[in-house]
Amino acid sequence: MSETNTAPQALSASRADRALDRVAGMLAAAVAVCMCLFHLAAASPWLLLNNTELAVVHGAFIVTFFVLVRRLKAKDNETAFVASSKFLAGTAIVSGLLCLLFVYPPLFSKSPFTAEEKNIFKWVFFVSAGLSALNLAGSRLPALRRRLGGAGRAMGPVIDLSLIVITLLCAVEVIRLRNSNHASASLYSEYQYFVMIAFVIVALAVGYRALGRILPTLCILFIIYALFSRYLPGVWESARLSVRRLGSYLAVGSEGLFGSALSTAGNYIFLFVLFGSVLSFIGAGEFFVKIAFSAFGRVCGGPAQAAIYSSMLMGMVNGSGAANVVTTGTFTIPLMKRTGFDPDTAGAVEAVASNGGQIMPPVMGAVAFLMADATGISYANVCLAALIPAVLYYLTLSVSVLAYSHRHRIPVKEPDPNEETAGQIFKKGWYYFLPILSLIVMMVSGLSTKRAALITIVMSLLIGLVTDPKKFTLRNLKDLCFDSAKSMMTVSIACMIAGIIVGAINVTGFGLKISGLVEALSGGSILLMGVLTALVCILLGMGLPTAACYIVLSILIAPAMVKIGVSLPAAHMFVLYYGVIAAITPPVALAVFAAIGISGGEMWKTGLAAMKLAISGLLIPFIFLYNNDLLMYDPALQTFGMTPIVLLSILTALLGCGIIGLALFGWCGRDLRGFERVALVPCAVALMMDQPLWANGVGFAIAALILGRAILEARKERRLTA
Repeated sequence: MSETNTAPQALSASRADRALDRVAGMLAAAVAVCMCLFHLAAASPWLLLNNTELAVVHGAFIVTFFVLVRRLKAKDNETAFVASSKFLAGTAIVSGLLCLLFVYPPLFSKSPFTAEEKNIFKWVFFVSAGLSALNLAGSRLPALRRRLGGAGRAMGPVIDLSLIVITLLCAVEVIRLRNSNHASASLYSEYQYFVMIAFVIVALAVGYRALGRILPTLCILFIIYALFSRYLPGVWESARLSVRRLGSYLAVGSEGLFGSALSTAGNYIFLFVLFGSVLSFIGAGEFFVKIAFSAFGRVCGGPAQAAIYSSMLMGMVNGSGAANVVTTGTFTIPLMKRTGFDPDTAGAVEAVASNGGQIMPPVMGAVAFLMADATGISYANVCLAALIPAVLYYLTLSVSVLAYSHRHRIPVKEPDPNEETAGQIFKKGWYYFLPILSLIVMMVSGLSTKRAALITIVMSLLIGLVTDPKKFTLRNLKDLCFDSAKSMMTVSIACMIAGIIVGAINVTGFGLKISGLVEALSGGSILLMGVLTALVCILLGMGLPTAACYIVLSILIAPAMVKIGVSLPAAHMFVLYYGVIAAITPPVALAVFAAIGISGGEMWKTGLAAMKLAISGLLIPFIFLYNNDLLMYDPALQTFGMTPIVLLSILTALLGCGIIGLALFGWCGRDLRGFERVALVPCAVALMMDQPLWANGVGFAIAALILGRAILEARKERRLTA
């Protein structure tokens, strides 16, 4: 009898879930379209918003969109149920421990919390424990779920709806408070305190779902430090800070959840993400891949070279390593495998090439805008400083792939008389370069970043409308907005909850303390400081998006580097580079994970191959710690630009990077011998240094002798075998 009753209930539940999914899908699409239209309007002269309003509205859009999309991604909502239950259970455990220690009755004679704060702990404990138990029971225990009927299944949507409602309520209050004269925390009402503290919890829950455990855990540790640091000894002690004061500061403060990082994401990053999505939509991505394959198809290792430069072109506007791998790797990795590259190397080439998009102007994985905000350097100068290191990165990768291909005898593709040449392909799609070139021209000419992005987006849409109007259906445009919002989710959520760390650091003065500690550990040595910073960047970058990693380390580490003599742009660029390298550093390498999903290679082998290919990304940051010429920056005058000395440094660095690529992969006309490869490495490093000049000359002379001899021997051998 029970089985007879269970079948209709299961069918009814399945229908209800499908109906909820359809509603969530329609709402998510509507939110994505509204978000794109809002940001386009905000970039125009017709909708004028201050940074606070734009950041708050952007944050509300992102959280709402994420919660709706997350429901669609969870199979039968089990993932969402379990994720919610884990977070709620953790909240219940922490608040329960606080209640045991300080409330029922307090084990400590002096409680650090006021009566109102104790009540907050009690309410948080009861609500989170109750919701956690009911949510977990409704999703994991079938028998109890059947007894609960619709209540068990409804807990997921109820919790999701609660997250959205609290976000919207907090957004309204933050805008109202920021735009009013009631800036003092003493004037906030009980309702406002409740909404702001609740939103901090919501932000952590959303961060846990979107980014995993690492960044939310760091946020919780910084919150604990802010609340209890007054009991710590020595320099780690800070002033008393209540739960209310911290919650209101994180919600309303200019360096909190809706602070400068999220404002930058809303003001600039989203527009460039949309720009990249529009270029892909109108066919620019496919054009870039085609022209790269045509240009390099007849070179040894041509498909790998095509992967490098097509990924570079897409990365200039995309700026996301993993997303770039999926976009271009679908074409390039299978072709590399067919021409003789093993799966691990094919995946590594694509991962390194795509990841370089985060250091290639003009978008730089969204960090260019964050760096401009953090340093006060203009966006155009940030791009100028990043240009030469990015070129060196791709040059080394290209030379490394060339040497690898020759050493492993990768066959050259046979010419196909029916295949289009690069010139023919360019004639058919030259207009795809117009938006990128126009963007660069407008940025150099001084037009505002938002306005330049808006114009290039409109230009790209007009190009697509003229060349292929059939694409412009309502469904395709809706999918374009949806894909743009999805690409922006993790970046914006990371910027939002990284605001918790930034806020806690600012309110406690922790940044100055940690900078002093790092400076003391380095003993004033720039080299040792660089090594320590690189290790911290790689460790943090393994679990954080590049934007979040940069935000945290630009506050904690970069000031200490500047204090011991590193220039401001060099310190921030160093942090960025090693945060980017973390995306191809095992065991947590997001770009490598995306590549092996296409190549079928092994994670560790692909990751190690990627690190070898990206050796310039490991060395170049140490060079510009000492040599600001590679950033086209003069520390004495604090100006950016090209001078004869800068030009000389760039030329020697180009030679050095090319030589180190040949040395690592062991080919220059013929296979290089072991001692030749070892001797070439210090020659390459000497060429990349700016001082002393005689080291450049000695390095060049020895390298020219070794490589010239290898080329002459290879020619002699070819003549003998001919």
